[in-house]
Amino acid sequence: MTRPVYLGASGLVCARGTSPAAVAGALSAGECASDWRLHGARRFPWFPLPLADTDWLGRAEQAIRRVAADLGPLPAKTPLFIASSSFQVGLCETLPPPHDLPIANASFSRQLAAWLQLDGPRYSFSNACISGFSAIDTARSLIAAGQIDEAVVLGCELANASTLAGFAALELLSPSACRPFDRERDGLVLGEAVAAIRLSAKPTRWRLAAVRTGIDAWSITGPDPDGGPIAELLGDCLQEAGLEAGDIDLVKLQAAGSPGTDLAEANALHQVFAANPPPLLSLKSAFGHTLGASGIAELVALLACLDRDCIPATAGFATADPQLGLQPTTRNSRQPVRHALLNLIGFGGGLAGLIVAHQP
Repeated sequence: MTRPVYLGASGLVCARGTSPAAVAGALSAGECASDWRLHGARRFPWFPLPLADTDWLGRAEQAIRRVAADLGPLPAKTPLFIASSSFQVGLCETLPPPHDLPIANASFSRQLAAWLQLDGPRYSFSNACISGFSAIDTARSLIAAGQIDEAVVLGCELANASTLAGFAALELLSPSACRPFDRERDGLVLGEAVAAIRLSAKPTRWRLAAVRTGIDAWSITGPDPDGGPIAELLGDCLQEAGLEAGDIDLVKLQAAGSPGTDLAEANALHQVFAANPPPLLSLKSAFGHTLGASGIAELVALLACLDRDCIPATAGFATADPQLGLQPTTRNSRQPVRHALLNLIGFGGGLAGLIVAHQP
């Protein structure tokens, strides 16, 4: 016997604000200005957290405590599910070698839990860009099975030179801006985010209708251009939720502005929705690709917008690409959304999809 699982209070700190409401307001206003980071002699756009503290650990604590305030009081034994691509790598980079890590790999999750005032079970997930949905999937499964009643899922991705160097070496970064599904797209833009959301068996406004994760084995650095594996996974999401493609009112895209990945995603959407796709929205152009935190950060930001009955315009999009045959939202629209599908495509072949259903 399984129970339905619902999405509750949430918190978010990213380049667009320090609360879900602030981020939703900034998205509606079309804010998408970025900062810059240097890698050697090259300069790349970058979306940092809007925090005054410059110390890595201090910024992490400040962001976590800000998110915790929006989650509300938590029972101390609430299980914590943590998603990140880099965890404390940025902290390690600030220390001269050789050194003893003030927070070792195995204890960083303990520090995050302490800032949240939690001392229950902790689970860590690090499978690139789908880490957040993998964490949600596990928490959802335990709640649905009656093994736990509530969970907090946290996404945390903070600045580090290693990630920047890796993406720069692969020539995956745009030198100017993120342009999702745009004809002139030329790469992604990285960003920081700390986000968390409560999952529970207690009914709320939003039900977690489906979560699916999978693998696209086409290449370690990109998806199958045909989009077949992505389409199959999204179809599995619809089947789990008991929905048809026409029941989806909005798709939150991966759409990070990468030429090949955007093409694969567009091809997948054609296979799923044929000639009648719903509105398509990308959020990465507004606050960056936040990697391991992106699933949680974008889910929280999206729900904050939908709670206002607002679908924002996609920042950075200007010119349709005829090869894609699709384009994202170009203006704000005020309309209710009953079912939204969120898509993630991860570096290394990871795929993930999630459907949220509004409860009357």
